[in-house]
Amino acid sequence: MPVAEALAKVLAQAEPLPSEQADLSDAHGRVLTGDLAAARDQPPADMSAMDGYAVRSADIATIPAELTLAGEIPAGHAFAGRVNKAEAIRIFTGGPLPDGADTIVIQENTERKGNRVVVKAASPAGKHIRRAGLDFKKGAVLLEKGHRLTSRDLALAAAMNHPAVPVHRQPLIAVLATGDELVLPGQNPSSAQIIYSNGYSVMALAKSEGARVANLGIVPDKIEQTV
Repeated sequence: MPVAEALAKVLAQAEPLPSEQADLSDAHGRVLTGDLAAARDQPPADMSAMDGYAVRSADIATIPAELTLAGEIPAGHAFAGRVNKAEAIRIFTGGPLPDGADTIVIQENTERKGNRVVVKAASPAGKHIRRAGLDFKKGAVLLEKGHRLTSRDLALAAAMNHPAVPVHRQPLIAVLATGDELVLPGQNPSSAQIIYSNGYSVMALAKSEGARVANLGIVPDKIEQTV
């Protein structure tokens, strides 16, 4: 029987395995059983793309411009107030843009003088700001049914706020070698025996395709031990 015909016969009997939820840490190489949509916007709000100062572009239209430092926004924290006329808020990469500000001046283009900030280069509205939903919007399907998950996909799924994903159950494959002539690697075969080797290749191939493997070892040429 030609290989192509044999393969067609095997695949004709194959059916997809049921779906299960797999934690992201256990989902590499698994195949999605359904579309995966983003559960949130990324970024969730307008964010600073640089370390610097959140300001109003109208206040730095004329350079140099001297502004009053009115607060600080580290990444992971929000600013309760707003940026008023001639004010600047110290902001770090990933910090949410405060109300009233419409641009970021990078720190390299500023000079601190106590609670005053001298802006030495203009920054137009929208500069160095990552807008809410820039990467993706809530509800957007970013990974589709039937896709095999890569390391990059797992990072994306996590960013989409999915701790687990729906995937096909991994197949369990049992590998059994038969033959009086076979001995395990590391043993001393007689002149009538050979070292068992093909099974290790088969098991490695199965694992590389996402299967779990049960190594049943070697059985002699006796039907009662084989079945």
